[in-house]
Amino acid sequence: MQKLGLFLFILSFVPWLAVLFVVFFLPLDIPQKITLSFVLAVGAKVCFWISVVLLGKGVVTKYRRYLHRRYLWKKTRNFNRR
Repeated sequence: MQKLGLFLFILSFVPWLAVLFVVFFLPLDIPQKITLSFVLAVGAKVCFWISVVLLGKGVVTKYRRYLHRRYLWKKTRNFNRR
């Protein structure tokens, strides 16, 4: 169950990337793009919350900390100083 939870947790970020980088470049009308973005966002939230139920709040909080922009900013700044 934990592997399924991790898979769903990682999968929950893919639709957000699709909304940011793919949907706007598709040859669709504006209402179709909005609908597709909404469906992808809802799907991402559903995957995320199912993964929270399967993994538990502690595991998800730990992984989200690594993806937080302050943590990533510190890592990139420390990497550039080396």
